[in-house]
Amino acid sequence: MVNLLSIADIKPKMRGWSAHVTVQEKMHIASSQKSPTRYQKFVFSDNQGSRVEGIMFNAAIEKMGSKLHTFKKYLISNADVKEIEEQYQTNGLTIQWVISAKTVVEELSEQGSCVLTNEFTPISFKDLASYADSKSQTVDIMAVVVDSMPVIPIKRDSQESFVQRFLIVNEEMVPTVLSLWNTFVENEGKLLTDHHNKHPVLICRRLKVVTYNGIALSTRNDSVIVVDPPVRDARSLKNWASRNEKELLALCRDKPYNNQSPKMFYGPRQKLTEIRDVLPTEKVSWVKCMFSFEHILQKYWYMACVKCRRLTSADYGCTYTCNHCNEKQSAQPRCRFDIDLTDHSDTITASIFGEQAETLLGFTASQAMHYFNRNEDLPLAKLHEELKNKMFIVQLKPGSTKNDGSYQRYTIVYYFEENAETTSAENQLHRGSNASTANESYLQITTDQAPSCVASPPDKEELPSRTRRSLLSSLDESEETTPKRQRKK
Repeated sequence: MVNLLSIADIKPKMRGWSAHVTVQEKMHIASSQKSPTRYQKFVFSDNQGSRVEGIMFNAAIEKMGSKLHTFKKYLISNADVKEIEEQYQTNGLTIQWVISAKTVVEELSEQGSCVLTNEFTPISFKDLASYADSKSQTVDIMAVVVDSMPVIPIKRDSQESFVQRFLIVNEEMVPTVLSLWNTFVENEGKLLTDHHNKHPVLICRRLKVVTYNGIALSTRNDSVIVVDPPVRDARSLKNWASRNEKELLALCRDKPYNNQSPKMFYGPRQKLTEIRDVLPTEKVSWVKCMFSFEHILQKYWYMACVKCRRLTSADYGCTYTCNHCNEKQSAQPRCRFDIDLTDHSDTITASIFGEQAETLLGFTASQAMHYFNRNEDLPLAKLHEELKNKMFIVQLKPGSTKNDGSYQRYTIVYYFEENAETTSAENQLHRGSNASTANESYLQITTDQAPSCVASPPDKEELPSRTRRSLLSSLDESEETTPKRQRKK
């Protein structure tokens, strides 16, 4: 006679039990960092909402792994029940069923209707920015695949990895890039590529939020991706995609992931840091500041590989083998210059690159190069005057330090001009706050409003930049470290 118990009633070292469970998650096979042991993890749930971790090792993976499929129901009997050591606990689970070749696993013929339990809470795409570049926080999402991009090999520390990116959306219509890495490319990536025109629905667990052309998503080793799951909410999203086919085709055609977009980047409520509190240990920081670079003598461009954008000594338009991406590419000018960012607390110098730099400057990299080659200054007097009356919201990331460690480099990942409504909201927030001396403040941002100039410069003298660089050591620098060149006058 089967002793059928709920997951919650099955305790460590217990024998003679059975349980009806649904496979909620099936992770990819992984290897231990300190031993050759291979393992594969699962998450099981029952109809009472209880959950438990399942795990297989080595030979058991080949014998038993193929029997278990996500969202199918099984009878499992007499797996070894153990407590999970605290350092190995994930998903809030403390009990583990170790499934071996002798464990009884039988698929149940009556599958019934499979509905996600309350543990799965898809996050709103508009809230993704709050989790950007967090080392400890992950997100769960449900989305429709709109477009697929080719697989790209990437070499890091002599090891080759593979990444494939997909454009995904949900009913919010906030287009977002999802990057699949390595094993996910070989499995889910191939399936999505073959069927992306049918707009498959994804349920993704434990994705990390990264800053790639705005806000993007990326897999981790413990992420789980389920394609077209037999779940009520997923089917509703699939029907929504069918009703909005024209809009999804337009997204596929316009490829919004090629350009940085405020809609993909800045969340409705972001933490702002005073410049004096910006730390190189923080992966990203948001600041509110003024821009100034009138006093910095620089050339506003550098010659770069057209693919990887790394500095090269190749002549303009020359095809050469890049020493960084190891491919034959063309040498083209790329816009880059330094800006002093100033708030009421301090000043910091950061570099801005590419299209964002061209937009702020009002000149393309090619135009800046031609002015430089003619030994003429760019006509920037009007821009410098306008910047004196503008405030910007800026996201910074730390870069590499100079060789002698004398200063910390920063790069402007993204910026936009602060608008009137933003300033008003912030003033109200400060008036209503009792913590007026805190180092960090919160600013309510309305992302669908066009930016406009409303702010005034700080009522204090310009602070000296703690990372100000002279022309002799900073003219021709890229995001890493590059030699400088002085203009002739």
